Amino acid sequence: MKAILLNSGIGSRLGKLTEKVPKSMVNINETETIFSKSINTLLNYDIDEFIITTGYLEGVLKEYAENEFPDVNFKFVYNPVYDSTNYIKSLDYVEDNITDDIFLLHGDLVYDKEVIDMLLNCDESCMVVDSQTSIPQKDFKAKVEDGNVKKVSVNYFGEDAMACQPLYKLKNNDWISWKKSIRRFCENNNTNVYAEESLNTLLEDKIKIKAIDINEYYCSEIDTVEDLNNYKNRFGEIR
Repeated sequence: MKAILLNSGIGSRLGKLTEKVPKSMVNINETETIFSKSINTLLNYDIDEFIITTGYLEGVLKEYAENEFPDVNFKFVYNPVYDSTNYIKSLDYVEDNITDDIFLLHGDLVYDKEVIDMLLNCDESCMVVDSQTSIPQKDFKAKVEDGNVKKVSVNYFGEDAMACQPLYKLKNNDWISWKKSIRRFCENNNTNVYAEESLNTLLEDKIKIKAIDINEYYCSEIDTVEDLNNYKNRFGEIR
């Protein structure tokens, strides 16, 4: 199995915290960054390669990852137009010939190990939703029908919408289908949209993604100073 972590963005909403480091290198406590916590969690599983998309301050993240985790098999994929495209373009740069199932997640996510366990216990492709979290105004929502995700968008507010997070476990054939859709979007210069826009073209009848409701477990992006403070207020010391 492989893991793809998206780390190309600037993280401007974290202000001064990302002046010298990428967003995923922001500390969440005295000893952990967003990146190190995510990697340490995923190292509990049979993942043979970590594919890290980079852009903003790529050298800083690469040096940090290799120094912090010298025995981990990293592959860094640089998006040279990170500052003028969305992460759909970063995913377009990921190699096409992956033959494994994958985890796909945003690099600013912090999550409990139990969330990964729940995804792995699903035999199908799946993503994280949370019925206990209020529908966010600006973040991703999933349209869920009969336990399956039918749409992922920041702009969907239907009665069947659920809060969701960009953390997926994807069967290889579903990832390949999504990757081809990403490529079509990019070839048409449609690179300033979320990669989920290309996924939405497949969810009605091409691929199936189960909605995994994490309920009491934690999974959230740290995108703003407020997000970071909320995390620290909730957890304080290392979990």
